[in-house]
Amino acid sequence: MIENIRRALFNADIAVFRFINMDLHNDIAAAIMRFTANDIFLAAVIFTGMFFLVKKGGKKEKNNIAFSLWALIAASITSTFLLKPLFKRPKPAVSLPDVNFLATMIKKWGWAFPSTHTAMAAALVAVLWDDYKGLRWLMVLFVCFIGFFCVYTGGHYPSDVVAGLILGIIIGSIFKFIKEKFVERGG
Repeated sequence: MIENIRRALFNADIAVFRFINMDLHNDIAAAIMRFTANDIFLAAVIFTGMFFLVKKGGKKEKNNIAFSLWALIAASITSTFLLKPLFKRPKPAVSLPDVNFLATMIKKWGWAFPSTHTAMAAALVAVLWDDYKGLRWLMVLFVCFIGFFCVYTGGHYPSDVVAGLILGIIIGSIFKFIKEKFVERGG
C-alpha cells in the first residue's frame, strides 16, 4: 500500500515535470531562461530589492536586510550541505531522457532535493511578509516564478520545489521570529 502511494506520487511528479519542462517549452522562453536561470541573475534581483530597502534607510529596513541575508544563507546551507547530500536525488536532467536543461550556469550533476533557489526565495519572503503587506502579491509572484523556472529549466522536479518552499518558509519564519522578538521589540 505505502509503496503504491510512493510510486503514484513519483509518477505524478515526473508527469508534472514533463508537462512544465517539455510540453510548455518554447524557443522564446528558453532564450529568456538561458539568461535569467542562474545564481548571478537571482542575486542581482535580490540585491536590487535590498538596495531599495536601504534607500528608504529606516531601522526596520536595515533589520529586514540583515535578517533576510541571514535567512538566505541559512536556507542555502541547510539545503545544499545538509539535505541534498542526505537525500541524494539526481536532477531530472540526469535521470530522465530528453530533458530541456536550460540552466547553463548551474551544475547538471548536483543533487535536486530540495530546491535551494526556491528555499532561498521563500526564506526571503517569509522574513519580509509582515512588513510589506502591499507587496505580498509581488513576493508570491517572485517565489512562484523561481519555483516554476526551477522545473522549467530542467534542474528540479516539482516535489523538489515544494520541499524548498517548505524549508524556506520554516527558516524564514525562524529568522522573522528572532527579528521580532529580540531586535525590534528589544526582547
